[in-house]
Amino acid sequence: MFEKNSIGRNAVAVAVATALAAGTSTAIAQDDGALEEIIVTATKREASVNDISVSVTALGEEAMRLGGVEDITRLEHLVPGMRMGQSGNEARIAMRGTRTNAVGSEAEQVVGIFEDGVYVPTSTQALGAYIDVQRVEVLRGPQGTLYGRNTFGGTINVITNAPQFDGVTGKVEALFGDYDRTRLEGVVNIPFSDNFAVRIAAMSDKHDGYIENYNEPGTHDDLSDRDMQFARLSARWAPTDTLDVTLRHTWSDLNSNGNAIWGYQIIGSYTNDQFIPGHDFAPDDASDDFDRGPWEVRRNQASNSNHESSSTTLSLNWDIGSVTLDAVLNTTQYDGEQNSDFDYSDGGDPLEVGFSGWRSDQQTDSVELRLSSSGDNTFDWMLGYYWFDLEGGWTWLEFENGVPTVPHWAAQSPYLSDSTAVFANASFNVSDRLRLIGGIRRQEDGKKERDPLDWSVWPPVNNDGAGRSRDWSKTLYKGGIEFDLSDGQLLYGTISTGYRAGGFNPNDPAIPSYYDPEEVTAYEVGLKSTLADGRAQLNLAAYYNDFEEMHAQAFIDLGGEAIAEYFSNGGEIDVFGVEAELNWRPGDNWSVNLNAAYMNAEFGEYLNGILLGFTDLGGRQDVNDPAGGANLKGWSPAMSPEFTLGAQIGYDIEFGNGSVLRPYLQTTYTSDYYASDYNLPAAKQSAHTKSDVRLIWTSADSKLEIQGYVLNLEDEAVLMRIVTFNPTDTHTGLQTHWNNPRTWGVSGTYYFR
Repeated sequence: MFEKNSIGRNAVAVAVATALAAGTSTAIAQDDGALEEIIVTATKREASVNDISVSVTALGEEAMRLGGVEDITRLEHLVPGMRMGQSGNEARIAMRGTRTNAVGSEAEQVVGIFEDGVYVPTSTQALGAYIDVQRVEVLRGPQGTLYGRNTFGGTINVITNAPQFDGVTGKVEALFGDYDRTRLEGVVNIPFSDNFAVRIAAMSDKHDGYIENYNEPGTHDDLSDRDMQFARLSARWAPTDTLDVTLRHTWSDLNSNGNAIWGYQIIGSYTNDQFIPGHDFAPDDASDDFDRGPWEVRRNQASNSNHESSSTTLSLNWDIGSVTLDAVLNTTQYDGEQNSDFDYSDGGDPLEVGFSGWRSDQQTDSVELRLSSSGDNTFDWMLGYYWFDLEGGWTWLEFENGVPTVPHWAAQSPYLSDSTAVFANASFNVSDRLRLIGGIRRQEDGKKERDPLDWSVWPPVNNDGAGRSRDWSKTLYKGGIEFDLSDGQLLYGTISTGYRAGGFNPNDPAIPSYYDPEEVTAYEVGLKSTLADGRAQLNLAAYYNDFEEMHAQAFIDLGGEAIAEYFSNGGEIDVFGVEAELNWRPGDNWSVNLNAAYMNAEFGEYLNGILLGFTDLGGRQDVNDPAGGANLKGWSPAMSPEFTLGAQIGYDIEFGNGSVLRPYLQTTYTSDYYASDYNLPAAKQSAHTKSDVRLIWTSADSKLEIQGYVLNLEDEAVLMRIVTFNPTDTHTGLQTHWNNPRTWGVSGTYYFR
């Protein structure tokens, strides 16, 4: 995060002012050794990260490069209180005691992800690449008043670089690593006049699978491989000093074998209260050698995970005297298909296996308009309107003669979801040091399930208009107080609310027809401080989250061979935690970043569905009363470790010719946790440490950089999530996804400016 340069204080001020006028953020290093200031838009206003009463970790381009942040999966190493869960090709983020259970096109995430102000709607798309990104802002705690229904646990803002008018600039980068990885990236910024510029970013990333499928020689059928192409074209026009318009079009295409849909390995199952390690329901003709470890499997059916996305965003900033108008309009088309070996072995018939995966297509459109006061006033305000519409086609697939085919029982109409909101936020300066802040949002959400099939004819046809629909609404609020203890010392306290919309269950009398929204009330006090003459920044936060009507995911035996997955409003989760971040420059050549989090997350009265494979679950359930469910009281939500510690330490070795060599160490300690809401011994991940090392050489003119790295130095295998699989009336399997093994690589980057 730290850069050395020789510009003076006046030049710093000019650079900051120029960047803000252009609608971008900046982080300029001081020539006196002080830390750089990072300007963020976390509150949808530009402000220093240490001047807002929000727990936010802001990562600029250098911090992302040093942290190896190429997508969302590595943010957990840099953000206190955040865990990166994953099952197959779905992101399952956890933050401050809440976690992502439902995934796919019809599920909302608990941590909302926004790219250039546009909501990323699915857990599959959340794994997209970060290319030519200016900064990432991770806001912890509910952000309902500003961001809406899907920011229940927090928000991740991804801000890409906008075109600039001050010259032709860009970079070319090539990376080569093990698993035959080749990653090529190029960026060019071209100004055509002093008010119109274009920026092009493109990337190709390929590597073999991290999970060896030793069913056949070679690497063509290994899992967790990658073949991704990406391009973004941005055009920016600022005809006057008061009007700034940017148009972005982004396209990405990913082809891979994937990681299976909800995890690629069965680690065991529970039957009659006993855990049986391994895969106890594999086909009879499976070998005794189809799983050797977390990164070695044997599968005889080809897998695929192919995803294509195209998105167009128009952003406008117009200074109309005493007020500013901001508008963000977007349309996105996403298409995906995933198939995998669903007997998780080298047995069975790979050409006629029945269920094999799913296919999805999704169209989303959104508009956000904001009108806010300009400048710094005694009373600053913002008024906003938001509209979002989603139409998602989703079907199961089955293999017929080795070809993924939509079965007759899955050809249903699209799923529909819409959201509208009006919101307001304000800040009132009681004195030079005391401010009151507040916000309110009225949220309206509607959903319509896919129309059911009409089975009175054969083959069955879609019963148009027969699908259920339902609307929910909620008024969200935030209030707080900010007090400047001194210059560079901000003390704050806030109370805020969040909510996540409900949804539908399969239409069966044995389970609830639908489930209602879940809600949270969050309390936080914090201190943001600049110390040691600007060489250190220490941010502290303590919070309490009171979750109610939390969604509970479960399975139920409907009789015969019918098992249904459903959701209900399980109940309460209580979370208390403390987080700390320290950015410190103890010497001109040193950079030290530390983060720590303590969290006590515990279910209160919380009823999940009966856990099949158990009798009384230690007194938590009664199998003779399925409606009573399993009481998880006292257990911890998935992916909620009590302690996490992180450190990033670098030292610049300066050579006589002006070049710099920087050794850089990043390490993270995580205490034990459970990878499932069911705190069973088989779902426990033990405490562990994961470390990365980098060696970075930069030329004297800062135009050439060569870097070598090793990730996961310990080669530690970590459970990223466990989900229940293939439940029967007496049995529940545990399906899992592991992190990547140790990897290494070498990259070279040339910057032209």
